[in-house]
Amino acid sequence: MNAPTAVRWLALALVMAACASTSGRAPTAARSELDEPALMEKLRSDLRPNPASALALADEGERRFADSPHAEERRALAIQALINLDRIGAARSRAYEFLAHYPDGPYSAHVQAMTGVHPTPVGPGGGY
Repeated sequence: MNAPTAVRWLALALVMAACASTSGRAPTAARSELDEPALMEKLRSDLRPNPASALALADEGERRFADSPHAEERRALAIQALINLDRIGAARSRAYEFLAHYPDGPYSAHVQAMTGVHPTPVGPGGGY
């Protein structure tokens, strides 16, 4: 085997080894390794200057931490991020879900004020 061919084979082997070592994983830069408190801190700090990032973090938190103790705040912050992105319809849709789940929660009044959505009364005399 001549030198140029050997160099090509070596380069190919290195590329294949690199591909094999990362297959099945997202690139590190695209993957968040934040624990939930760090994710919440970043979400809060991104809310005004970068609402798209805040919304992505809220959605990531929803996938990774679902009904954790921070879920209610995270969901309220996601609604705020949607409003900051001028996605009012999406914010109101999430607000209906939020208020159905947390009608009297500590963030409910804020969500109602932001979106104009209010919980639907349930029971006798409630509703339409």
